[in-house]
Amino acid sequence: MASDAQDTKKDLKKMAESLSEGEVLVLKSLVEKKKASSAELEKAAKLSQVEVVRALQWLDNKRLIKLKREEKEVAILGEYGQKYQKEGLPERKLLAFILKNKAVNFSDAQKRSGLSGEEFSAALGALKKKILVSIEAGKILLKAKPEEALKKTLEEKFLESLPVETSKLSPEEKYALQELAKRKGIIELKRNAVFSAEATEQAKKVLAMMKESPRGKMIENVTPDLLRGEEWKKVKFKRYDVSVRVPEIYGGKRQAYYVFLEQVARELVRLGFKEMQGPTIESEFWNFDALFQPQFHVARDWTATYFAKGLEAELPAKEIVEQVKRQHEKSWQYSWQQEKAKHAILRPQGTCMSARMLPHAEVPGKYFAIARCYRPDVVDTKHLAEFNQVEGIILDENITFQHLLATLKKFAEVFTGAKEVRFIPDYYPFTEPSVQLNVKHPKLGWIEIGGAGIFREEVTKPLGVNVPVIAWGLGVDRLAMFKLGVSDIRQLFSQDLEWLRKQG
Repeated sequence: MASDAQDTKKDLKKMAESLSEGEVLVLKSLVEKKKASSAELEKAAKLSQVEVVRALQWLDNKRLIKLKREEKEVAILGEYGQKYQKEGLPERKLLAFILKNKAVNFSDAQKRSGLSGEEFSAALGALKKKILVSIEAGKILLKAKPEEALKKTLEEKFLESLPVETSKLSPEEKYALQELAKRKGIIELKRNAVFSAEATEQAKKVLAMMKESPRGKMIENVTPDLLRGEEWKKVKFKRYDVSVRVPEIYGGKRQAYYVFLEQVARELVRLGFKEMQGPTIESEFWNFDALFQPQFHVARDWTATYFAKGLEAELPAKEIVEQVKRQHEKSWQYSWQQEKAKHAILRPQGTCMSARMLPHAEVPGKYFAIARCYRPDVVDTKHLAEFNQVEGIILDENITFQHLLATLKKFAEVFTGAKEVRFIPDYYPFTEPSVQLNVKHPKLGWIEIGGAGIFREEVTKPLGVNVPVIAWGLGVDRLAMFKLGVSDIRQLFSQDLEWLRKQG
């Protein structure tokens, strides 16, 4: 028992030695008042607002107080209010001038009172309203008795009390607030964080320990001058507990998902890929026809694609259009319509950018794009109506399907950190063979990341390419779900401040 008491006393002493002078002043004031607001503590401890709030936060971290934070409307001093709190309101200056000079000419009072024209008008109006003065025959006369005139007005008393919470005002103070608020720059109303605190039993024990064993002067800051001489050996330093809880500081940072997109782009450039560009509003030609999707394909229906009403897209060179038309009519056995190919749509897939690139691509060559895509999908944990795809192609005489699988596996590992990857045979009109890439999410299980394959000759030859081309379109939003530990794809675009703060 004696040992426990000794340990407790030792802990209290350590805690006392860890307190700054500001913390001690605030804690003493708080123990005396039992419970107080930060504004009350400013007056009691004779510290600034910043010093009190900082002390309260540190004391809360040390569990010596219970701190409560609320958003409240506060009346504070404006630019002129700060001046008048020190020097007095204009009406007080004008009243002092009248008391000294008795009846004064209106023009003399305006010149000799030391007030600006605006201040003089406001002061005279306020004094007349309170029936302290009147204007007769061009003169300002004192109407009240001198002792009455010397009494502080409601407005003066209110000005001295600022800052103050508006919810705590008496009817008289509310009236004073309304009157002063009509005048320029005296009062400002702001929603501020208001702190209130209550001392714990531990706080009382720490103060009792300090009274029993005064700690003397504590040095809080180590300065070069202190270290140069031998003075530091003779002084006592404030104790710092590196294990104590501290307030979390959230600095400005970039949105985590957009940072991830940039990382993907940088990694692909590092691997030798060149970035492709393409319009958001695309033609059906590049999105479907060039990719060997017939004009009667269900994906070209309004239920699967957003159409840009009243817009018509430009087609590429006549030679390319003729080659694509010939291929469709030969392979799909229908009459290809150029007018349909001109329809403008919101890009539903990034593969159209690869199609645009093929007539100009180098061999060998590697290209990628991060494309914003749009589809009328039902939004849920894995699907969005507006999403991003990372699109890529590699052209090479010796490229094979094995190269494609190895590339996809590498992407999945690098961009998601996933340990389990699987490939499922699939079908796309523009690739043969085709494959679906799946990655296992720790919460959602197997997720389809995207599709890939080798472009069919019906795609490459009409566009002037005579070598194999491996291609893929991956849902980069879903890749980000793994990297950022998200189980709902909508979270990537969230305005949830807590989540955004903790990323990166």
